[in-house]
Amino acid sequence: MCYNIRVGKSKVNHKNVTVNWNNVIMKRQGFRDCEYSTFIHSDLPAYIRSVGHFKLYEIDRTSCQMASFCELYWCIEGKGCFEFEGKKHLIRPGEVWYYPENTMQYFYPAEDNFFHYRWFTIAGPLAPALFESAGIPPGTSFGGRCPEELFGELELLIRQSTQSMRLKQLSTGFEILCRAASGVRRKRHQNNYLEDARNLIDHDFANPELNIQSLSEILHVNRVQLSREFSRQHGVTISEYLRNLRLQKGLKMLRETEQPIREIALACGFSSADYFGKVISAATGMIPSMHRIR
Repeated sequence: MCYNIRVGKSKVNHKNVTVNWNNVIMKRQGFRDCEYSTFIHSDLPAYIRSVGHFKLYEIDRTSCQMASFCELYWCIEGKGCFEFEGKKHLIRPGEVWYYPENTMQYFYPAEDNFFHYRWFTIAGPLAPALFESAGIPPGTSFGGRCPEELFGELELLIRQSTQSMRLKQLSTGFEILCRAASGVRRKRHQNNYLEDARNLIDHDFANPELNIQSLSEILHVNRVQLSREFSRQHGVTISEYLRNLRLQKGLKMLRETEQPIREIALACGFSSADYFGKVISAATGMIPSMHRIR
């Protein structure tokens, strides 16, 4: 069973309502695709209940529920905000979130952002034991690159209800758990965490909170070690690499859009238009407005 959400046309009173067309376009780019198990009861002590691939730009009404199953979310792009035991937690690309069974689930895209992720659920009396045996704690963990090929395989397998297919579904689901756990438990080699750092920066450079400190916390790597090895491998510091990505995005938006300079600065991850102007001037010898004129 597959569900797709599409945004249709609606009547707007142009005298009373100002339409934000950017938001309308963004919502049209979102989607919800999911598959549910074709059987209701299983003789297995744990089984794959559902799997899905979502990209949300606003709160999904089904995301707030008391769940009797275990659920894993793997962030691909954007940011998601999860509420658990009275606290809010932000997850970014490469991070996973685990909701244990019999907990209130509530999550949504982070403010002014979207949340692109894959997820799957495991039900049955031994479902929690699978997460525990894989070493995945409730809440946020770092999993690395999302194994989208395994999620895609699970979407195909879950449509079949034979005993052998149910076992194969469970095997694929547990492999996803092991992939997620590998980012939590294993001691990553130098090239692995440096690659993860670069991927996180490439995906999330527009986030003004992204810096060497937040990267070291996400990757569970010493800050000094991360800074030193990144500079050694790439020839630039993390701050320089991050600033260059923001600079290039800012120059592109100046030349190709009519957005105010302040909005461009914030969209590229700069803390203010003044700082954006200083970086542009230092790198090119011209103030932002001169690039727009050219």
